Amino acid sequence: MKKDEMITLQKSVMQDVVSLMDDSDAMKKLKKYLRKLINEREKEMSKAEKQEILDDIRQGLIEVREARRKGIKLHPVEDLLKEIGG
Repeated sequence: MKKDEMITLQKSVMQDVVSLMDDSDAMKKLKKYLRKLINEREKEMSKAEKQEILDDIRQGLIEVREARRKGIKLHPVEDLLKEIGG
């Protein structure tokens, strides 16, 4: 979406919200809906993050397999965990 379209959309949404300001029931429903929308968005981000982690693990396993195939000695995972832990 272009920047000017986004600004127009934002203004429209804000006008709609302002029109509901005097209606407490409508505001409660809007707040509930917004929380639901935010939670869904956070879940989507979590799914993307999970996929990224899985992709990193997959790549790491491919690298381990290649190293073994080539006879390269790898460091034990315990050493890595100690290094990360400080």
